[in-house]
Amino acid sequence: MNILLDFLPFMYDGRTRGIGGVASFAKSFYDEIIRQKDTTTRLFALYDSSFSVGKQYDYQQYARENDIRLLDISSTPISTHIEQQHINVLFIAVGQFYVPYDLNGITCKTIMFIHDIADVERADNRVDLLLWDKTADKGVRWLKQFANIFLGRWNRQNHHIYSHIIPLYAAKNTFAFTVSEYSRSTLKYYFPKLKKDIQICYSPAKSPIMDDSIENETLRHLIDSGKPYLLMLAANRPYKNIYTVSKVFKRLATEYPDLHLLTLKYGHVINDHHIDIPFLSDSDLEHAYKHALALIFGSFFEGFGYPPLEAMRHRTPTIASNVTSIPEILGDAGIYFSPFYPADLYRAIKQLIENPHCCQSKMEKRLAEITLRQKQDMQNVIDLLFER
Repeated sequence: MNILLDFLPFMYDGRTRGIGGVASFAKSFYDEIIRQKDTTTRLFALYDSSFSVGKQYDYQQYARENDIRLLDISSTPISTHIEQQHINVLFIAVGQFYVPYDLNGITCKTIMFIHDIADVERADNRVDLLLWDKTADKGVRWLKQFANIFLGRWNRQNHHIYSHIIPLYAAKNTFAFTVSEYSRSTLKYYFPKLKKDIQICYSPAKSPIMDDSIENETLRHLIDSGKPYLLMLAANRPYKNIYTVSKVFKRLATEYPDLHLLTLKYGHVINDHHIDIPFLSDSDLEHAYKHALALIFGSFFEGFGYPPLEAMRHRTPTIASNVTSIPEILGDAGIYFSPFYPADLYRAIKQLIENPHCCQSKMEKRLAEITLRQKQDMQNVIDLLFER
């Protein structure tokens, strides 16, 4: 059997690709495929030579270590590679990454994921008009967002994206997957012509890597100080809601002078109790979770959302947005707030400060439930891939 994997999630495209949840999602699947394959299975992987290696995983080293042959799609159509290498199954981890490529002529069995359609939702609900961060953004950015919405640029862009990938997602030879009930509902809502069954596979659990030592000096100093801190990831992405978090933190700092805010990749600091770190290794991130007072997960959009589960592994509570897939995944193990109301986040954080152990038993139960579901879902996909 010849299997063709998708290495585009491992590649840096000059913007945000090559790090984060989708890279971890793909790696978890490929590790398990490699573990379960037999000696007659040959692995290939699509990559684009015009992109560089992402920060999280070195796809070239991974391919060498696991005898995976790389196929460049920067100039050769995917269908040509499939025909030349006699591919039996194509696995696409992130469908939207394939917009620039020719998807015609793909007739082999295909397993394809679309994790979320946040770009479609944000154009519809116009939430970007609320996301002007005075610390990081200039007014011109907000004006551009206003123009993109009201002049229909985002709608036209989305039409181009999804008119290109949905035909393959809907094809008879494709098994269409997404990562939550919420994402399935949004796909059905915005694409009513998508009549086929969309199956749900919760994003597979990431294998934690945690060394004894902490590599990042700033993080090590913060943890050694023993001062309580709130943790927020991917703060450079506006939909993660850094504006509301930073606004509320400024207010909390007047009541709790020892409280700190640790953000990743924001690129700015709002006061002397705010620490921003551009990048943490997988091991250091585990330490950041372990010692945090709480994870702040205030997103406006999430298809699945790894961070609350990663925090729960260390018995660290999550103060979470109450929209999209987040309540589905976190269940009753989180402290929820509306991402549109700063005072509600203020309430949620104070609730945790006053009762820091309020979610402990619920976290343990929910983590066990989700971990079991993740294992079962991933195995179902792998059984489908190997035709078991």
